[in-house]
Amino acid sequence: MTKYLSRRGVVLVSVSVFLSVSVFDAPSALAELKALDDSQLASVEGAGIGLVLEDFAFEAGEDVAGGNRLDIGGITNADGEEVVLSISQFYVAGSGSNQGVNVIGNPVNLGRLLYPYNIELVDGDTIGIYDKAVFEFSAPERLAGSSSKPYSLLGYAIENRSERRFPDQVVASGSRVDAITGIDTSVLTSRTGELADMGIRFDLEENGVRAQSLEAHAQGVAVDGSYLRLWGDNNEMIGNLALNLYVQDLSVFACDADGNNCGQNIHLQNLIIESELGYGADQPVTFEVASDGNFTVEVGSIEGKSDAFYQDYYANGPRTDIHIGNLTVGNTDFGSSTIANLQIQYLRATSRDL
Repeated sequence: MTKYLSRRGVVLVSVSVFLSVSVFDAPSALAELKALDDSQLASVEGAGIGLVLEDFAFEAGEDVAGGNRLDIGGITNADGEEVVLSISQFYVAGSGSNQGVNVIGNPVNLGRLLYPYNIELVDGDTIGIYDKAVFEFSAPERLAGSSSKPYSLLGYAIENRSERRFPDQVVASGSRVDAITGIDTSVLTSRTGELADMGIRFDLEENGVRAQSLEAHAQGVAVDGSYLRLWGDNNEMIGNLALNLYVQDLSVFACDADGNNCGQNIHLQNLIIESELGYGADQPVTFEVASDGNFTVEVGSIEGKSDAFYQDYYANGPRTDIHIGNLTVGNTDFGSSTIANLQIQYLRATSRDL
């Protein structure tokens, strides 16, 4: 079934997948096309597409032993032997997938008409990126705009602190997470039937011989409140990123070439990652690809900013909180673990040839 609905100028498209694509025509019109600069584009708001996938299931490379793999070559080991990394299975399904065994005929709904995945052009003035038109791809967010972190699943015990945000710079004050008091899944847009199961299997082949495999299987996955924002500046593509990931259950383990004799299972329950990279135009994230194919991701430095900026950054700037409800490795239980209040003041990550 395909449905269309207008919401705040956004065209909403709901597609029942296996696998059908619906195309509709806008009313015909004759008009002259004119170039717009950033300031003019920045005034455009509420124009885009809302995407909903109903009854969605996807599986690739399910025939692990018979091929159907995505091979990544050009790698050698210490002995100069060719190494091939293969993605031999990848799936997205509904609850009860049984680690990829029950995928086809077990669909999941991704988004709803009231809460779609949005692809739109945003007025940068409203999000701290002034005089720019910003491309945004965002996941559903049910409590948008209700607070500084409206999508947070984590209950916090808060304390006020005063710290330096940068060496030899002004001391800033603000609230900080002291402890995690619980998990509140009621803030999720995704209902129980809209939490996806996902999994992937990597196979390692050395000198023509399949050596081992690594598998990861996640149950009850939601990415509500996540977004990617991109804009151009000085011939560079820069942006901001927010990843809000909720996973009810995650298992990671390695096996032999036949998928048997698996090692100890690394098992995480109630994994929550709420991470922001970049702070508007004041601390953009730069994405670059060099001529040799290597890439660089750089989170801009906040060095040399004003005292007012450091105060604001400490109190309201991007941060990362990670919580694991319970971690077990094999038969050993490590309990819960939390990383909170992480703010990245500068980061540069670059890929290199091995």
